[in-house]
Amino acid sequence: MSRQSALFRAAFTLVRPLLIQSPEMGALPTLRAATDPAVLGGQYYGPGGLAESRGHPKAVTSSARSHDTSDQRRLWAISEELTGVVFPV
Repeated sequence: MSRQSALFRAAFTLVRPLLIQSPEMGALPTLRAATDPAVLGGQYYGPGGLAESRGHPKAVTSSARSHDTSDQRRLWAISEELTGVVFPV
């Protein structure tokens, strides 16, 4: 391993906890959206911390692209194709 690679790895190890959360914390927004009786259909939950990259779950704004019906239909079709599960329209 080069010295530059070793320095990069060491630096990333130091900043990683500031940028990335644990898998357990990453699962919390999905769990909240699926189990919290106060959640409304169409709400999006994600990390509530800085830049929505880590932290406890809260309702956040989804991207504009997530509201694109053409992309939604395409994703649904690809999901059906990959899983072999087809839902009637």
